Amino acid sequence: MPSPSPATSSPSTSSSAFPSDSADISRRRENLTSSELGQNKKKKYEVHAGRNRFGCGGRLVCSRSHGAFVVTVFLMIATLTLYFVFDAPFLWNISPAIPIVAAVVSITVISNFLATSFTDPGILPRVENLEIIEAERQENGVPSTSEIPTDPNTPRPRFRDVIINGEHVKMKYCTTCRLYRPPRCSHCAVCDNCVLMFDHHCPWVGNCIGLRNYNYFYRFVFCLSLLVIYLFACAVTHMSLLAQQMPFGEVIRKTPGSVVVILICFLTTWSIIGLSCFHTYLLCADLTTNEDLKGIYRKKHRSTPPASQIPGVPTKNPFYLGCFKSFASRLFKSRFPSVLDATGYVDHQPTIEIRVPVKHEKNDEKV
Repeated sequence: MPSPSPATSSPSTSSSAFPSDSADISRRRENLTSSELGQNKKKKYEVHAGRNRFGCGGRLVCSRSHGAFVVTVFLMIATLTLYFVFDAPFLWNISPAIPIVAAVVSITVISNFLATSFTDPGILPRVENLEIIEAERQENGVPSTSEIPTDPNTPRPRFRDVIINGEHVKMKYCTTCRLYRPPRCSHCAVCDNCVLMFDHHCPWVGNCIGLRNYNYFYRFVFCLSLLVIYLFACAVTHMSLLAQQMPFGEVIRKTPGSVVVILICFLTTWSIIGLSCFHTYLLCADLTTNEDLKGIYRKKHRSTPPASQIPGVPTKNPFYLGCFKSFASRLFKSRFPSVLDATGYVDHQPTIEIRVPVKHEKNDEKV
């Protein structure tokens, strides 16, 4: 018996027309010369609508606001340079392991800092008109060969409700990106993007902190707190040992870099250690900074799910797996692939393939 083949249509990117004749589309494509196709070939990062900077052909992503990022880089380079110039040679004579440990921790801090700053945090690409039209057709049951277009600018319901582990979770419609944000996703006002598992925008690293770079960010903050304490202790030890041999004023004149290292470490250690402890708590509780600041899963927070739930009963965190499981799953799991696909090429004439389910007729054969 004949088996129907899947129907394939190639709609244009404009919302004003929805052609159904695939032969006309194929003839139109044949008229395009290879030189015209080469000129129109662009990578996705070149047409990205968010406020981001890209490097290495779209492989590196960061924010356009980089003032605090430059300050962070300057403080790290200045502190480490002063330490290895003034303190490390003196401490090397006591034990070579002391400056070697500082070098290893410094490399760990810098590598995680760069990975946090230039990794795609989980940016969701904005929805095109063609996707909205096709999604609306499928939801309303309109045949795909219909000539009546759907307006992509039609207002959508503000929330959609989903159930995760028995708890109601609301997905909010983003009018900028024109999509329903997945659970734990939020729109960053600085970068103008929806970011998966959005934690916060950190100006000190010059990037959003989200699903794909949170583990780098936590390692950077944790190792930086250890490095600050270590450098502070080494500089104090250096000056204390010299003070036993000469007056303190002469010690300051001999090693002024150690004084600067002590001041920088003393002024920054409290905020860095506090931030490290705070994110350790968030990992154990399986929360993001955004969720904690909004108090979504606090007991004293007013219930926000739909009216079907008992009013006044707070929402439990449906993602919490236990202290150790939550900590390990967020910190040591493999990195989620990039949805942005910034290195890919833009398809100016996309093709939608519609697969029609085949209904098999049951033929009763007599034996």
